Amino acid sequence: MNGGPLPPSPAQAGSSPRNLPAQLLRLHQENYSGTVLVSGVPGGTIHLRDGLIGAIETPGTPSVESALLKSARISDEHWAAALTAARQVDDLGATLVRQSRVGAAELEVLCAATVFEGAFAMALARPDGWEVGGPAPTVLTRHGIAPQTVAEETTRRLALVSQRWGSPAELARARMRPSSRADRVAGRLTRRYQAVLAVANARRTPRDLAFTLGRGLFAVMVDLIRMNDLQLIQWEEPPPADRPSTAPRVVEAGAVARTPAGSLPRRVPRGHPEQRAYGGTRTPDGPRPSGLTDGSGP
Repeated sequence: MNGGPLPPSPAQAGSSPRNLPAQLLRLHQENYSGTVLVSGVPGGTIHLRDGLIGAIETPGTPSVESALLKSARISDEHWAAALTAARQVDDLGATLVRQSRVGAAELEVLCAATVFEGAFAMALARPDGWEVGGPAPTVLTRHGIAPQTVAEETTRRLALVSQRWGSPAELARARMRPSSRADRVAGRLTRRYQAVLAVANARRTPRDLAFTLGRGLFAVMVDLIRMNDLQLIQWEEPPPADRPSTAPRVVEAGAVARTPAGSLPRRVPRGHPEQRAYGGTRTPDGPRPSGLTDGSGP
């Protein structure tokens, strides 16, 4: 960030929190206003106001800005004008509402949704580290959300994807295209499904689809799971370079594997702890505690 070194936060004094959730809880207790810059892939910026999470911006899912611009709720020109005006009052959200670019209730719903979407996207991989910094301009929720609430919702979302599909991280890397059945039933599908199929071209991942459509990553992944159940999409096996380095290349002897029509294989070695705990159909790497959800170190 510009402007020289930042003054240390109270949370930077004494012992360092063991992980990112602990850091956020400490900042919440201190009613801290500022940012937490998270490094890694995807990484991102967590904006805090009085200890509450007001926004999460990450390359893993669209931000409020991306969602507003991609959905054409706001034009590029109007967004730039709001940014210029907001420099005087340091409240971009209030400026957008005052200029009648978006309704206050609609903006609040969108801000809250992107907080949870951002936390989910960041939780797909362990952070490399984080740094507490000063405030940065962005659109914040009016009331903010407690870190514990965000962590609990992130855990719920990871569990839902894992139960319905398998590894959330592996699904986030997958590529897909419409199936032949999708072409036959296209006229009977919802507009939301039609929009996904229109941009699924065997090269885009769920993250790419989210940015193309201006929707959250979790929301897109849930739609893809449902569309897979309806046999509307066909998955493209990702090239070796796209796979995590620890992923097995072949099914080991005695492994449990289930490959529904048109979906990626899910592999869990026999006797694996996750297989025993969740009844199989889980990949070795998902979900594991990470990001904003766990109590272990990064």
